[in-house]
Amino acid sequence: MDRDLGGRDLRRRGLTEVTLLTDRSQRWRDRRSLFVAGDSVIDPRRYAVDVVAHDTARAFLADHHYLPRYPAAQLACGLFGPGDPGRSALVGLIVFGVPATGAVITRHTGYADPARGCVLQRLICLPSVAANGESFFTSRAFRLLRLAKPRIDAVVSFSDPAFGHCGVVYAALSGAYRGRTRPRTVLRIAGETISERTLSKIRNLESGHAGAIDQLVRLGAPRPEAHEHPADWLARLRADNLLRPHRQSPLFTYCFELTRDARRTARDLPRLAYPRRSDAIREILAA
Repeated sequence: MDRDLGGRDLRRRGLTEVTLLTDRSQRWRDRRSLFVAGDSVIDPRRYAVDVVAHDTARAFLADHHYLPRYPAAQLACGLFGPGDPGRSALVGLIVFGVPATGAVITRHTGYADPARGCVLQRLICLPSVAANGESFFTSRAFRLLRLAKPRIDAVVSFSDPAFGHCGVVYAALSGAYRGRTRPRTVLRIAGETISERTLSKIRNLESGHAGAIDQLVRLGAPRPEAHEHPADWLARLRADNLLRPHRQSPLFTYCFELTRDARRTARDLPRLAYPRRSDAIREILAA
């Protein structure tokens, strides 16, 4: 039988959040991990799913998600459910976004054109939502994605076992499990990973580099000095141990083929047996 592990024990093993080996459903509120009973069932009559503005989605993530930074988003969908008496409230959020590179889409969907796919960047439900709320929410968000972005035929998503995720919701929705990513070293500041695309913009003074610099400054980095080249600034952040290397564990990769054409295009790609959450967490603890 799976057992619960305390946060202190996990931090000693290098995990940053409280991860539980449990059959309960993980939730997030105020950026803290909470759990709801696995046998609770959502009442569809009391919930609705709709597109939400990016400002609304950005604020919701900042308040509740363990990854509070808003990603490069294409579409945000909200789950609305019972709130204050007589009022509906935003109780969940899904953000579909742009991948770090087009290869993320072409590798896992089979499409040569990366614009035919997107990435499910964030998925969160508050503790008030029943245990099967994510699958109810995600399936309806896929429909809205197809309506708003009809060119998108497939969605790629990743689950991070370091936070207790291995894609149970994605398996419930019959997503194709493609396997694990390769471990890689990333750069972090204030515990947040900075994408290679963001770093490339800064180093090469590409379009958007000023906003990328602002992102690091908001996370605690000093601003570049007058006449300091951004590439030299990044080197200084690393030398001062503000921008730190971090070895990222493999992520579980899933693909949702939303159309018949997507299923046909991906027919030669792997559809592996779904991983077990308990096995994934035990591997991390053993490491």
